[in-house]
Formats: sequence, C-alpha cells, structure tokens
Amino acid sequence: MYLTSVFVVLLSIFGAYHLNMLSTSPNVQLATTTATAFMKTPRLRILTQNMFMRPPLIKNNKSDWKDARLDYFIEHILPNYDVVCLQEMFEFASSRRSRLFAAAEKLGFAYYVASERQYVWSAAIDGGLVILSRFPIVAHESLVYRRGMGPDWIPKKGVEYAKIAAQMEGGEATHVHVFTTHTQASYGEVVITQPDVKRRLAQLFEFHEFVERVLPAHRDSGEPVVLTGDFNVDSRNHVLTDPKIAYERDVEDGVQTSDEGAGMMSVLQGHGIDPQLLGPDNKDTFKGKTVIELHDTLRERLGYHPVTFGNIMVDSDGTVRPRETVLTTHQDNMVMHSIDYVMWHNPDADSQKHNIVAKIVDVGVTPNFTPGQQFTQISDHYGVSAEIHFSTEQK
Repeated sequence: MYLTSVFVVLLSIFGAYHLNMLSTSPNVQLATTTATAFMKTPRLRILTQNMFMRPPLIKNNKSDWKDARLDYFIEHILPNYDVVCLQEMFEFASSRRSRLFAAAEKLGFAYYVASERQYVWSAAIDGGLVILSRFPIVAHESLVYRRGMGPDWIPKKGVEYAKIAAQMEGGEATHVHVFTTHTQASYGEVVITQPDVKRRLAQLFEFHEFVERVLPAHRDSGEPVVLTGDFNVDSRNHVLTDPKIAYERDVEDGVQTSDEGAGMMSVLQGHGIDPQLLGPDNKDTFKGKTVIELHDTLRERLGYHPVTFGNIMVDSDGTVRPRETVLTTHQDNMVMHSIDYVMWHNPDADSQKHNIVAKIVDVGVTPNFTPGQQFTQISDHYGVSAEIHFSTEQK
C-alpha cells in the first residue's frame, strides 16, 4: 500500500508539470492595516474539517468525487461559519484550492492562510492546510514538521496560525488565535510502541513548542486560543462496557481515554510523557519548557470521545455496518476513531486587556452528510464545530 501511494503521488507530481495543472494563487491573503470587518453577532462560528481532497489520480475506491464534494462544501457548508480550518485541502497538481479561495471570497471570506506551495525539486507536496476567515487576519506564522513516515513522507505536514481581529460595531476589538494542524497518520492497527506513533507525538511536541513561541509574541491576556485539526490520535480506548452488546457504541464505549490520547494532551500541554509509554528503549519525554492550560472541548463538553472517523450504523435487526463506504478504505470501515479536535486555551479570560470576555459555549461533531449525492458525507472524516461567545464586562 505504501509503495502504491508513493508511486501514484510521484506520477501526479510529474504529470502536473507536463499538463500545466499548477495553480498560481498565493498561499496567504492577510488584512491591510486599515481593514475592518465587524461581527454582526457576539458569536464566532468555527469549523474544522479534514476535506480528504488529495491530489489527482489518488483515490480509495471507485471515485473520491473531489470536484462534486468541493462544490457541495462551498454551497451548503461553508456559508454557515465565520472561520473554517481545513486539512487535506491540497494545492498540489490541482486548481481546487484556488477555486475554493475564489468562491470563499464571494461568500465573504476575504482572508486566508494556507500551506506553502511545493515544487518538484522539493520532492514533496504541500501540507494541505487552510484557514479561511470572514474577519481580518492580521498576523500569520507557519511550521513544517519533521518529515513523516510511509506515505506521510510526501506532504509537508505542519501547522498554520492566524491571528484574527474580532470586533463588534461600536465596540472594542479583540483577537482570536487559531491554529490548525495535520499530523503523522497510522495505517492499519495502531500499537502505541510502533514508530509512526512516536513520530506523531514528536510532531505534537513540535506543535507545543510552536504555540509556546507564537502566543507570547501575538497574544494579549484574555484573548482566546483555538487549536484545531486532524491530530490522528485516537482518544477512544475501544473497550466494550456492556457484555450483552457485541459492537462498540459511540457514547457509552467512548468514555475511557486511550494511552495515546492521554499522551497527546500531556505533550500538547507541555507536561511530557513517561518515556516507557513508547517502549523500553524510548528515551524521549517530549516535555516542554512551559505548561500551557489546554482543554479537549469535545471530551469535556460531551463526557466522551465522539467518533469522527470510521463510524457505524446499527440496523433495527441489530446488523452492524459501516456508516460510510464511498470514500473510506475497507480497512478503515467501522474503526470508530476519535481523531479530530477543537482545543481551547484562555486561562486568563477574566483578566483580559480589553473589556471583552471570550468563552466557548458550544462544541460538537458535525458529520456534514450530503443527502441526494453520490457520496454520503463531505469527507471520510466528520467535522468538529464550535462557537465562541464574546461579552463585554466593565472593569
């Protein structure tokens, strides 16, 4: 499978140049110093979505329906949000990312940041990350992780950061600090001692160090921070809690946290891990210089780790079958992973520099089903959505 994936991507790389398929859109469109866009309501709606929009010629089954899915996303999903964070929205060898930017601008998303374009001499494709915003992006930074393993050696995965100005008309301005990432994937059954798990946790440590560096340079007290993306860490422990039920249930069997899920939070927060978690020969602790208070909003709000990839359906007669089969590989059907996240950081919300308090008031899984289409959902992943509420408090 690895060799097939590598071959197809390399073929698309060289084919892109011969067919002149490369787009020319810039990867960043920031606000000018005078740009202003007022919020009509005191709520900011955020979506994170792995788009499964890989380069041409790559598909899992009969078709990935890339163009049709992008059209549906633009028409039916994008208009519902203010800030949209995307993963696997690859630019390489395709005009789809440019088409998305043009359509998004018509819908009011005048600002964006995205993974930097890669060229054939880079021996890589772009990281596939995008942040779209209706409100001015006034600062941007990016990070490229150490190269991944297997098929993940090809994309330059990393992190994109956007500092977004949020202001109610006639009110004070504040900022929302948005990060999105896509880390090393595992292919097949995951064992915590395998090398790709260590590479993933090492990338999450790079993410922690990036946040550790960026926030002091850009954030004032009380300004909310959101970490989003496909972290590829399955936080579900996959233990059946009712011996009378032979299948894994989303809610009841999603309460316990896996060892890697706990390790992810510990690394992102800066506490590090017991090196023995990754095997007796591992010496790395991935401990940060500082500790960052960070909340897994889905787990804390819902009380369990919801499925975002490889869900199931249970028929009335008890038959269990995959929820999605058009896009998902056969080996990933019904794996019931929780790998997409919205993390929250705002420990000093009540000591804000501005008279504005930001709180996350709603978060949940957004399946983004697509009724009437030849594909049943917008991606092989579910999305995760959240709302930030801003209120004015007098000092």
